[in-house]
Amino acid sequence: MNLQPDFKSLDRSLRKQRIIDTAVRVFHEKGYRAATLDDVAKDLGITKAALYHYVSSKEELLSIIYIQVLEGSFQSAYQIGERNLSPPEKLRMLIRHHIKHIIAENLAMLAVFFSEENQLPEKDFHKIRQEKRKYSRVVERVIEDGRAQGYFRDTDTHLQAFAIIGMCNWLYKWYKPGDASWEPDDVADHFIDLLEHGYLREKDKPGDAEAEARTSPTRKRELLNELKTQLHNITEAIEELEKLA
Repeated sequence: MNLQPDFKSLDRSLRKQRIIDTAVRVFHEKGYRAATLDDVAKDLGITKAALYHYVSSKEELLSIIYIQVLEGSFQSAYQIGERNLSPPEKLRMLIRHHIKHIIAENLAMLAVFFSEENQLPEKDFHKIRQEKRKYSRVVERVIEDGRAQGYFRDTDTHLQAFAIIGMCNWLYKWYKPGDASWEPDDVADHFIDLLEHGYLREKDKPGDAEAEARTSPTRKRELLNELKTQLHNITEAIEELEKLA
């Protein structure tokens, strides 16, 4: 049962948002190519001719959806990059914000966003690509600062940023709102822990076996005996030199 107010009873600004929300749902359910403005108008309970008072084409609707995602969800992420926080804190906040506020709260919109980009008019396509690169640069700068300050390993900044953003973006494919298994914060916690600690147990991480061998009791005894031998040889050399003096 639809409990939303009738479209015609809304203010014009609210009507425009209702059109956008409806288009997102229709494009998501039917696919952008298969969906039509007739489908959107029918869902709204108005005629296609009435819909043309608000949008000129299906392509314009798609562009509006993209602009809304970028101006709404991405803009608040840019502010995180400007905060006076350490790079690890910034990166954790960016990951959590991306999962909770960019993806989980806008799953249908983001499904359209990620799958229909090549359907945009050319000028809008380039604008969207520029904004996406701008967002990637925010993440890259945090990684670069973290490397420079000694927080992060010396890795390829671009690949690291793409990996983090890609991991978060993929939620739109599998995350189900209301799933009792994970809340968005649970997903964010897991992703952050995975990024910061990896997937290997501590004892299985490369280099740990060598470190353990170096500190084992047997190895310690071997090192002690080697040191005693070296000291004995040095002592003999000193004594020999004294005889020659």
